[in-house]
Formats: sequence, C-alpha cells, structure tokens
Amino acid sequence: MRQVITLQTAILPPDTFSGWILYTIGDSSWNPHYIRLYETACAKRGMTICQGLYDPRLLSDWVAVRRLENLLCTKRPQFVINRTRDFRLAQLLESAGIHVFNNAQLCRFGNDKALACAYMQRRKIPVMPTICGLQTPPPWYPAVVKSRGGHGGTEVFYIRDASAWHEWNSQRRLQAAEQAQYIVQQAASELGRDVRVYVVGNEIRAAVLRVSDTDFRSNYCLGGSVRLYELSGEERALVQRAASGLSIGMVGIDFIFHKGQMVFNELEDMAGARGLYSLTDHDIVDDYVDFICKTIANTDTRQHP
Repeated sequence: MRQVITLQTAILPPDTFSGWILYTIGDSSWNPHYIRLYETACAKRGMTICQGLYDPRLLSDWVAVRRLENLLCTKRPQFVINRTRDFRLAQLLESAGIHVFNNAQLCRFGNDKALACAYMQRRKIPVMPTICGLQTPPPWYPAVVKSRGGHGGTEVFYIRDASAWHEWNSQRRLQAAEQAQYIVQQAASELGRDVRVYVVGNEIRAAVLRVSDTDFRSNYCLGGSVRLYELSGEERALVQRAASGLSIGMVGIDFIFHKGQMVFNELEDMAGARGLYSLTDHDIVDDYVDFICKTIANTDTRQHP
C-alpha cells in the first residue's frame, strides 16, 4: 500500500505526548545521530518522537492523501518537525490543525532563494544585487549563480567574467535534463567567508563563522573551517530585523560580507548544526524541542483556559 508518510515506529506508548520528525525518502541529510538528539531532548520532557519518511510523488495521489488523512485520525501527532523541505506537506498538515515546525511559509523561503531574497529586500535587509533567471547576462562581474532550491553549497557557480558566463551557460544548455531555476547575484567582496546565525523561536541562540581558504563557498560540509562568532550590536539588530516578520521554529540565517558589512545570503529551514556542535556543548536541538513544547502548551492554554 503506497503511503505519503511511512512511520518507522508502528506502535507508540499510550497516552504519551508525541510528535513526528519527517524526512523525504532518499534525502542525504537524514542523520541518525541528529535524530537521537531529538529523541533525547523529547525524552527529557516526557515526550516521544517518531521518525517518518515522506514520498513527495504521492502528494498528488488522491487515494494516498486519503490514507494520510486516515493516518492522522488514528495516529495523530501533537506536533510535526518537517525536515522534508516541502511546503505543500506543511500546508496539508497545518490544514489538519497540527503544529508544524517550521511552518509552510518558512519552508518556502528556506527552499527558494529568489523568494527569500525578495522578502528580505522588502524588509530593507541588505541583499547583493540579484537577477532571477538566466535570460540575460548579469550587468556586473564577478557573479555567483545559484539554483533557487539548492542546499549545502551545491548548484552554486562562480562566474568571473563575461567569457566564463557564456561558457557556463553553453554547458548548462547542453544538459537537456537540467530543470533547475536560478538566481544570479553580484559576488560579495569577501569570498569564502560567511556567518550562520542560529535562531530558535525568533531568538538568536548562536552564530558560527565559516571560512574557506580554497573555495568561494564556506560551507562546513565542503571543508570550511568554523569558529564561534560574536555578533556586534549592529549585526544582532540586523538579524533580529530579518527574523522579526517570520514565525521561526529553528532556522539558520546565513550572511556574507561585502565591504565589511553583513549582507543576507540565504535562509536554511533545515539548518545543519554539525559545525556548532563541534565548537560548543550548547545543544541547539534541546533549545528547539523546549520551544516546541512551550509553544504547544501556550496554545492549549489559550484554547482551554
């Protein structure tokens, strides 16, 4: 029987406060150690969490969606931690009255760089000059080309000049299966250096500086070095302004540096924390689960005073 969500634990203890943590089938970001952090944080609070695998191909299958609706009736979670990167699933669960972390709006911004940049620009957050699509060459070089839905530094290309642009674009057109949509941005003045700010419940919890001496990308998973970063008062105010219009469970907000100033780069709704855990005993997952627990308790109190 084909299921939109397949739970990895068939039986949960009765009368327990429980939730799901969902990943897309085949997603390389699935990490048993990371899931154990969630299990430990939940157990501290008398909660259980069940892993589930999501098949996005079945979300358009009416019968499969009905099976999911039946599953929500028989094994309804009090909350869902959505690590599928699919805002449509978040919308479906939210429509069933389930607390979803992060919510559908944040999931969209975290998985579409064009939408995230446009949102930050509307809030007067500095963003490098950006073009959506590849219809015309950029008016400035060097440039950075990014797929709108890429993660972990993948599908990101450094374009030094007009000649490199035409060469890269010609190669892309030869790849008939290439379906990615792109944005093009003016390259920042400081390459291979960025800050990831971890925000939980709209509060800044930690910041990590990522640096690469060999690549214009500074991602930890690509070999960049990391250290804790102390935000200045002005930088903290910038991050808080970027986060204030969103309902954040946990995200990483990434900033690059241009002429000595922090500039918004992207929002990661499935923020990895390996770099942070390598530097400190601070348990960001415990912060997140604590926020989830308090959010649900406060909501229940308002509904049932």
